[in-house]
Amino acid sequence: MKSSNSLPPIALIAGLFAFAGCMPIETTRTDRPTLDEVRAGSVRGPSAQDTVLRPGEIAGDVTEVNRSRQELYLVADNGQRQVVPFDYKLSRVVYHGREYTVDYLEAGDRVAYLPTPRGRSYIDVIRIQEPVQARSGARFARSDPPRPKTDILEGTVDRVDANLGVFDVVPRTGRRITVSVPYNARQSDVENFRALRRGDVVRIEGEFVSPENLHLLAFLSSRDR
Repeated sequence: MKSSNSLPPIALIAGLFAFAGCMPIETTRTDRPTLDEVRAGSVRGPSAQDTVLRPGEIAGDVTEVNRSRQELYLVADNGQRQVVPFDYKLSRVVYHGREYTVDYLEAGDRVAYLPTPRGRSYIDVIRIQEPVQARSGARFARSDPPRPKTDILEGTVDRVDANLGVFDVVPRTGRRITVSVPYNARQSDVENFRALRRGDVVRIEGEFVSPENLHLLAFLSSRDR
């Protein structure tokens, strides 16, 4: 004899689905953030990075975006200063698979790119590996960037490369720092750079774009050791 309290199997299954529908379902975002989200400071951590370097790519830190000359200045991972030509209409900026215009590039971004193809005067694709906002943790909009924090570096000059516009400084800590001289440097700074020799002791002001690379802002002093 069946109990009067027993429910038919169909009714029991329907009740279970109804109960499950009332339970909150936790969802996890699996897509990568957009560049606008990172620029606005709303995204932090590994999700804002794209650190995988593809075959043939050159990676580096952007020191300046010269929009009038359509050139991107950066310091590559090997310490060399690079000039990357771009075209406003034809070059593409890619971040997490999404395409943007060159206007989205900012100084301090970490980028990767393939060398300029033979017979072409501009880079096809500039891939952002990590936006400056994700690297520094700063919360600011693209239209109102804060004044960069500057650092003072004092040490002994170890190498000078006039062709690339860079020189190495070894401070007392012993960690070699590669200093890049900007294209729009003051004439006095250009003259100080041209006069540098190995063994000179210098004191300079600049902005670190990576732990081993400094973007020169000014020579504070220089003298022979």
